[in-house]
Amino acid sequence: MNAYEVTVGGSRISTAGASAKESFDLWASILSESMVKCSMEPLSDEPFHGVLDPRVRSEPISIALVANSDTLARRTHRHIASSDSSSVLACLTTAGVCDVRCGGTYLRSPVGTMFVVDGNRPQEAVTTGYQGIIIRVRRDLLMSAAGLREDQVPQAMRFQPIGHEGLVIDYFRRLVHLSPAALGNTAMLDAGIGLLAAGLALGSDQLPDECAANTLLRQQVITFLEAHLSNPELTPDRIAVACGLSRRKLFRIFADIDGGPMMVLRRLRAERARELLVAAPDRTIAAIADACGFTGDRNFYRVFRAETGLTPREYRDHILSVRPAPGSSMGVPLGSFSA
Repeated sequence: MNAYEVTVGGSRISTAGASAKESFDLWASILSESMVKCSMEPLSDEPFHGVLDPRVRSEPISIALVANSDTLARRTHRHIASSDSSSVLACLTTAGVCDVRCGGTYLRSPVGTMFVVDGNRPQEAVTTGYQGIIIRVRRDLLMSAAGLREDQVPQAMRFQPIGHEGLVIDYFRRLVHLSPAALGNTAMLDAGIGLLAAGLALGSDQLPDECAANTLLRQQVITFLEAHLSNPELTPDRIAVACGLSRRKLFRIFADIDGGPMMVLRRLRAERARELLVAAPDRTIAAIADACGFTGDRNFYRVFRAETGLTPREYRDHILSVRPAPGSSMGVPLGSFSA
């Protein structure tokens, strides 16, 4: 995809302070301006609350954390006609449940699942004690990446946290917690669009094109590497066998990365080492090298310095010296919303 402007983060928006009479209109306005145009109705006599925490805003894809009281949301032909552009909405449920109806399709999205719905169709969603990750993707980009014709676009689809659908869910669950620098990287966002597109193609019983299929396979391999990077004996052959791939296919899906899958493994190990150096300041450098799968201190120092420009000890000392004091704001983690 072409380069595009990305805005990372933003002010947390909520209905706090609004009267009960105004809160629903305010919440509909918040969602309409930030994600997708719709209207709202209350489903409870309890005081209403809604919170939206933007993570990424861009023209191709926007992502936010959301939490709201029991609500019926409707998107009608009027909302669709007044929208500036067509989009597909994906919502990953992290608390509560969401019931979605779009045309003749009805589905329930409990915790851990993700529903994807075509923004060009009237729809309604009932949310109960809901928290989740909401993702808006430009429709034409997603359909093109999925290789779907207009008559093949699903009205609504639910992804389960298993198989290739689980890879898509896991990617977005992790994506929202990345650093601002990573969130602002268009390659990371494009990968999310590609994964979602491949999931749609497979879920629509359409064969995804090679690029989309490779996106899913790449994420499958990365997920395996993250789970087993402490094993110093990982080799291309062992990785290929564990992921059900041929050695040739393994290198083909990482052909755009110098060094292929072993370079990816090296970077993942360095990233894990960065995390441990800060999270466990009393842990020895040697212990961290071993936990990350490095074969000896010398190899660890060489790789870590190549990736960060610092030795492990220099990196730890620098980060700990600038880390905010306990109790200072470090952002709003998923699941921290309160009524």
